[in-house]
Amino acid sequence: RAVVNFQGPLVFLVVSRYHGGAYVVFSRSLNERVRALALGGSFASVIGGGAAAAAVFGREVGARAAADPRIRALRRALGPHPSAEARAAYERRLEEIRFEKQAEIAAEFDAIHTVERAHKVGSLERILPASAMRPTLIALLEGDAPE
Repeated sequence: RAVVNFQGPLVFLVVSRYHGGAYVVFSRSLNERVRALALGGSFASVIGGGAAAAAVFGREVGARAAADPRIRALRRALGPHPSAEARAAYERRLEEIRFEKQAEIAAEFDAIHTVERAHKVGSLERILPASAMRPTLIALLEGDAPE
């Protein structure tokens, strides 16, 4: 309601990362005076890549780890009746590779959810270099910036 009823200029600038609800809250469809911008190099996502890989893509992380040639080789080497020590070593290595795969998926997720994509689909009006931040904000707040 605050965004809908706000009477003055409302400037939203992403300086690092913005998530989920910000897409909706800072939308010109709620208030035509909202101006949504981002600094180049910032991110736009529902959740961050690390959290997405851990919480949303857990099954994919597990599948990639299981398919990894290093894990497949270790699994074959274990044989049908591995010792407790061999099994523990396998589990430690599997966990290391799961973390690797989680990092890979996180990077893939973050590469897709960029401010460039948000700009392309209309969630952001402009992407600014850091050097343009101050003059752009001043112009927007004073009402001198072009639409």
